[in-house]
Amino acid sequence: MIPPVGRSEKEPGNKDEWMVMLSAVVSLVVSLVLSLVLSVASAQNFMSGGGGEIFSATSKLEDLLSLEGEVVRMVDRYLQATLSKVELMTRYVQDFQRLRRIEEVEGRQRPVRSGAVDHPVDAYLLVKRLTVEWASLEDAITAHANYTQELVHRVVAFRERTSFPVMEDLHGAAVALVRLQDTYRLNMTSLSSGTLAPVTSVTALHRGELQSSKPLNARDCLFLGKHAFNKGYYDKAIEWFEAALERSGSEEVLTAPKDEIEPFLEAAIKVHDDVLEKRGPRGTDWQTKTLPVDKTLASKPKYLDATPVFVPKLYQQQSDEEEEEHYNRLCRGERLRTPEMESRLSCRHVTAGTAYLTLMPLRLEEVSLDPYIVVFRDFLTEAQTEAIKSIAKPRLTASRHRGPGGNFISSMVRTSSTAWLRESADDRKKLLLNTTKKIEFATGLHALESSAGEDYQVANYGIGGLYVTHTDYLMINPDPRAYSPWEHFMGDRYATFMVYLSDVEAGGATVFPRAGVTIWPKRGSAAFWWNLYRSGAGDENTRHGACPVLHGSKWISNKWIHYNDQFKQYKCGVNTWDKQTVP
Repeated sequence: MIPPVGRSEKEPGNKDEWMVMLSAVVSLVVSLVLSLVLSVASAQNFMSGGGGEIFSATSKLEDLLSLEGEVVRMVDRYLQATLSKVELMTRYVQDFQRLRRIEEVEGRQRPVRSGAVDHPVDAYLLVKRLTVEWASLEDAITAHANYTQELVHRVVAFRERTSFPVMEDLHGAAVALVRLQDTYRLNMTSLSSGTLAPVTSVTALHRGELQSSKPLNARDCLFLGKHAFNKGYYDKAIEWFEAALERSGSEEVLTAPKDEIEPFLEAAIKVHDDVLEKRGPRGTDWQTKTLPVDKTLASKPKYLDATPVFVPKLYQQQSDEEEEEHYNRLCRGERLRTPEMESRLSCRHVTAGTAYLTLMPLRLEEVSLDPYIVVFRDFLTEAQTEAIKSIAKPRLTASRHRGPGGNFISSMVRTSSTAWLRESADDRKKLLLNTTKKIEFATGLHALESSAGEDYQVANYGIGGLYVTHTDYLMINPDPRAYSPWEHFMGDRYATFMVYLSDVEAGGATVFPRAGVTIWPKRGSAAFWWNLYRSGAGDENTRHGACPVLHGSKWISNKWIHYNDQFKQYKCGVNTWDKQTVP
């Protein structure tokens, strides 16, 4: 039995107030249901070991939005089914409160008037409420509970046959957001409000601000600050904790109190200053500001002129810190080469070699002479790029790269998803087959045979999607036993042909830190470069990386062409360091 509840002066009395309360109760129930469902889902995903792939591809995030729409429709049907039951329960409570007004006397509740059952009609109605009406009310409560359980089972079952994110995806997304903040020097106040306002231009396609649909709250900023701290971004951790404090002070509905945030900020400042004092401002797994936060420490003589002057270090060995600095500056759109170096670059039409190129010349733009890197403009049409993406999309899995032990692994070094596609006579209008033939016309290289060219690698980058600086050639172990007979037969990756399958609104460039080169994504354009010298030795100046995607979706397709099949087209050089300078 529901105990009688009286109405105090602060309780809602009119219909509008009760509808507000009803809405709040229903929202709370839905939130609890979804929390339960997602917590169960997360536990199941962790046990299956299949998590951490959603955030690595924009296409998967787009699918996730559709999945959320399905869940919302389930919840909406639940609301429609339960709303009448909740209204019945609400009317029962309201009727009793109207009948038995309650007043406070010495901290206790009592009826305003006595003799509420003296009248025979009142006595009859009391019995009626606790027989007929209570039976209806009990049915409504039972139905409401059943609907709730049904919703839980439905959503869990739906989740099991689809792809829901797990905590690993959330952690990956948080780290990606911190990296974006660091690489593009994003304004912290703007970022916490959902506005992307980079310090410098990051692409020719978009130079203004980009606004999210919803800002971050104090709890979000606190969460991101913890991830920045754990990853060694001590300078960024302080900024996130400060943003959390600022947003906490202005929130109408508090998500994180100041007394929870302040200890994290104080600890981050202490660790930041300690690391700066003992280890310096930057290392392979940490970074700080150039000055301590503590003003007493900042007044030390060694910090009086602590701002370093950056001088590009091109075509020579770079430390990990120097390479990362060059990478970040190129990603932000800074120019590291002198005007004299860039003045020697040219553009031309490629017409020689085949009748195809005579009829349909290719537009070639040189972007570097050492190493030799060119871009073929409008290599594929928009329709062709969309067709390749549609073939690859259902086959995407989390990208892997060669790890320290030689095995291929997944990590935050490369945040993207990839699919492998092979040319075949039955592919859609022979699209891949014809694309490979066009690559052969453009480069003069063999690429179609399996010994000459690898399958197409199609990649889609996710939240802040990137690939840190690396080389495409892989055979760097001096021990020949480290490689299979097939790898010895093919030889190493002689050249890379990379087609951009999409535009990117902001970020996402391909950069070569040692060569000072930046290539901005442009749908249909293709970048080509030699990875090896003519002798087959690897060219370290081809070290390159994919910059984080700041806004938009980045798709590329790589075709790696191997060395040994090209012995007739491109003769081995007399000297070890002889370079190729064609097409």
